[in-house]
Parts: sequence; structure tokens; C-alpha cells
Amino acid sequence: MPTIDWTALITGAGMTLAAHPFTYVKTLIQLGYEPLPPILKKDMFFRKKFLYPGVFEYMGHIKNQDGFIGLYRGVVPRICANATMSIAYGILKQSLTAPDDEVRMNEEEQDFRAVCLSVTKESISRCTAVVLSHPFHVIAIRTMASHIGSDPIFSSIYGASSQTYNDEGILGFFAGLLPRLVHELATLWMAEMIAYVINAYVITEKGELRDVRNYVPIATNYISQGTCYPISLASTVMACNGASMMAGRPPFVSYYDNWYSCYRDLKCKGVAQRGSGMMFRAAILPRTLDCSHTTTLSPQSPYISEVLPLPDSPKID
Repeated sequence: MPTIDWTALITGAGMTLAAHPFTYVKTLIQLGYEPLPPILKKDMFFRKKFLYPGVFEYMGHIKNQDGFIGLYRGVVPRICANATMSIAYGILKQSLTAPDDEVRMNEEEQDFRAVCLSVTKESISRCTAVVLSHPFHVIAIRTMASHIGSDPIFSSIYGASSQTYNDEGILGFFAGLLPRLVHELATLWMAEMIAYVINAYVITEKGELRDVRNYVPIATNYISQGTCYPISLASTVMACNGASMMAGRPPFVSYYDNWYSCYRDLKCKGVAQRGSGMMFRAAILPRTLDCSHTTTLSPQSPYISEVLPLPDSPKID
């Protein structure tokens, strides 16, 4: 009988609450909202570049506008999303995994079929948990995105939920689900397959570096997360795209027919890594490539991160 680890659930909720201001800032950056102008200063390699202010300056700007409580806009649906995902994942993981599966996996570490079976079960657990938690995920993103343009309707859970349902129906609560599932599967399989190849053929149990084997999955997971980040970014953008809020329609953002069009547009404009770093964020210059598969953005929009830095931006030596 599957059980729920309430201690882990409460701990996870506390960590979500503590880290929410950083997640809030990251979400706004992913959506392309840059309220503070870039300044000319030195990056981490001591090279002079136009850089956007870091996460703490961004948080300070939000605090000045909305107060300290404003830093926790969208925290309740985020906690609900993480709790739903944790419960669903834990129950499915326990149901799909036999008690002796982990021992058998260690004994058959070189068996490719055993690895594929294990990753398949993990995929089912993760994807089901993502689907069940996604409505809360969408409401959390849209509530946080209501800061853009100071939208009063989407600033509350009830307002965001009712407006989403009125505008898009039930499907509105699953906006951006497909790229999120693709990202989840891509990162999982990429990390596990690379780790399997390295541990099976490069760093073997009899080799001198056998103690490093335990750190291989950590490294491969980091690599896969970085490689697939643009898909995650497309999921966040699509969670708001088409909604009746500034963050979901022109001139702030283009309308996209599907998530792949959004992904292509982000890659075409060179902003596919937007939000991947919180410090030393280089100002993104616009590209003049033909991105005709989407609606053209207004180059005069003060919120879009592709806008060129102003000539009179303050300088720091």
C-alpha cells in the first residue's frame, strides 16, 4: 500500500516558500520582462559588457512596487502544484517499483534492458505527476505574470482561475503542458543514457576511477538540464501565451500556434537561454533574422528583453 511522506511534503512546502522570490524573478525574466535598464559594468571575467541587474536588484524593484508581500505573489498555487506533484509521483513510484527492484538494478547494472525498464517506470511516474499538477502550475505562472502591466484580474488565485476558464475553458489550465512533458522526458532519458554509457564503458567498477561513478548521474543531470533548458523556457512562455493579460499577447509577446513555433522563435531571436542565470545577465541584442513563423514584436516595447540598451545607461567601472 503506497504511503505519503508528510514530513517530506511539509519540508518541501517550506523550501518552496523560502525560495519563491527567486522563482518569481526567474519566471518574469523567462517571460521577457526587464523593468530595469542594463548598465555597462564588468562581468565575472572582468570584461566590460551591458548587463541587466542581478536577482537581488530585481527583487528590490518588485518590493518597491508591491511591498515585501508582493515578492510572494503566486506562492500558494506553487505550493499546491509541488505538493500535488510530490504526492502523485510518490504513489506511482511505490506502485510501479517492487521492493527488490533496486537490489536487482544494482546487480544488473550493465543490463541495458533493465536500465530502460527502470527509466520507463520513472517516466510514467514523472509525467503523470506533471499532468496532475499542471493546472496549479499554470495558475502560479499567470498569477506571477500579472505583475507585468499590474493586471488586477490575474493577481489572485480565484481571479486567475475564473478568467482562464472563461477565456479558454478547461484546456486553458493545461497551456504549456506538452513542452513541459517533452522537457521532463528529454532530460530524464538523456541523463540516464549518458550515465549508463559512462559507467558501463568508460568508468568501470574495476577501473581506477570507480569512486567517481556515484557522481556521474549528478553531472549528466546537470548537462541534460542545461541542454534542454530552451524547451522549459518555451513551456513557461506558452503557459501565458494567448491569455487576456499583457504577458500573453502582443506587443509584449507574439501569438504562437504551438509550442514548437515558440521554441523556434526563441532560438531564432537568440533568447533561448533567457532566465537560465540570475547573476551577470548579459543584455540581449536583437537579431535581424527572418522569424516570419511568428507575429513580429514591437521593438519599442519597454518590457521586452531584446531591446537595445539605452545610450545614457549608467556606467560602473
